[in-house]
Amino acid sequence: MATKKLLETDVYPSDRFKVFEHSLMVEMEMAKMEHEKVWGINRVIDLVDAEFRRKVIAQRERIWEASQARDEEKLDRAIKGMIAAYKALTRWAIEAGIEQMPKIDCMEHRMADGSLMVIVRDKQMATWYDQFHKLPVKRSVWTLEELEVVMNSKTLTQVREIKAAIPGTTMVPVTPQGSSGFEDMDNDINISKPFKSGKLFDTQAAERARDERRT
Repeated sequence: MATKKLLETDVYPSDRFKVFEHSLMVEMEMAKMEHEKVWGINRVIDLVDAEFRRKVIAQRERIWEASQARDEEKLDRAIKGMIAAYKALTRWAIEAGIEQMPKIDCMEHRMADGSLMVIVRDKQMATWYDQFHKLPVKRSVWTLEELEVVMNSKTLTQVREIKAAIPGTTMVPVTPQGSSGFEDMDNDINISKPFKSGKLFDTQAAERARDERRT
């Protein structure tokens, strides 16, 4: 399995510029993560003045332009400039006395439709998450109390009872095939017309037997 993965991801001969670009991007991502783990994701950039924000955005564009031009020298300068921008954002936040990101207890799950489902402990955590994680993605933030409301619905109450009775059971998505589930079966009886086939059951005999059991 590891060998197969290696063959899928590593291409030889390697692209010299792509290798150079990747090594620099790793350094920039590290600087970005160091900043965001203290001050939140895309939070400080929304708090600075318009001119500061414009310079940071322009620096990001320089990275894209250098990458498109495959210019190693310009890319090196642009990424170093972006690393300096993150440091400048950190200095601004400290000098402005901006509140640092609190510890947020949360779980994130990327759903099939591409949206992000976030589960947090309580309403305060939900507020902090929205405040400090300003990712440009479609997401829904749920508190444990809200999940309890959902789980107490009639259907999910039954599911909870099953999971409690049979540990290890899991829910899976089911694609409906029709309104009743019988639409894909052959229908050899036309109920819109009188039934003319021979008797399948002797109803009179059944009624006599029933009456005899009652007496």
